[in-house]
Amino acid sequence: MTRPDYPALLRADTDRLLHVADGHFDRPVPTCPGWTVERLVGHVGRVHRRAAAWLTTGGGAAEIERPPGSGSLVDWVRRGLDELLAAQAAVDPAQTVETWDGPRHSAFWVRRMAVETALHRVDGELAAGAPTPIDTALAVDGVDELFEVSIPHRGTGRLHRGGETIHLHATDPDLGEGAGEWLIVLGADAVTVEHAHAKGDVAVRGSASDLLLLLWNRVDSAGLGVFGDRTILERWRSAVTV
Repeated sequence: MTRPDYPALLRADTDRLLHVADGHFDRPVPTCPGWTVERLVGHVGRVHRRAAAWLTTGGGAAEIERPPGSGSLVDWVRRGLDELLAAQAAVDPAQTVETWDGPRHSAFWVRRMAVETALHRVDGELAAGAPTPIDTALAVDGVDELFEVSIPHRGTGRLHRGGETIHLHATDPDLGEGAGEWLIVLGADAVTVEHAHAKGDVAVRGSASDLLLLLWNRVDSAGLGVFGDRTILERWRSAVTV
């Protein structure tokens, strides 16, 4: 499977979010309790600017302007996206960049923002209508990123870990052998994950998009194939609230 085109996907998902938000700024966002669509869109504009600041200054202490009112919010978000993509384009691909988790690969921020923006685009769609799938390559990469970046940083809350295993299997065609399968081991000392075709205590089958949305608590397991001990999956979803 080829690597996701992060800048193109980031722009496409931002454009889609702004499109679905048009005329619906006052609607509540069911997957972000207490937020309206206006606040969701403003948040996306702020995180894009925050990522651009990390890339240009090497730190996250820069003060980020607050979003304007809904009348000029769309243009403000577009300018923030342009700032982020320009900052990313100026980075030497061979160098590392500073992050809240120490030096990381040069694509850290554009990857992080592509995943987050895709998830928030789905949030906006859930508020204004029906969601559309996340790009398959980005969804697979997003599952990897969750276990490489977010879980080590955030932890797993109060999840009981006694060696149970969860197998995820993306059913999208043409992913390549092992690319869309993950074996997650809930070890007492750490959560480990590998791309593997294996049997877990619980197995979940679905599109890569649906698996990513499940792990990020945007959908439940109702539309997915779940086999084995479902309580392990529900414990995970209750404790790991990313």
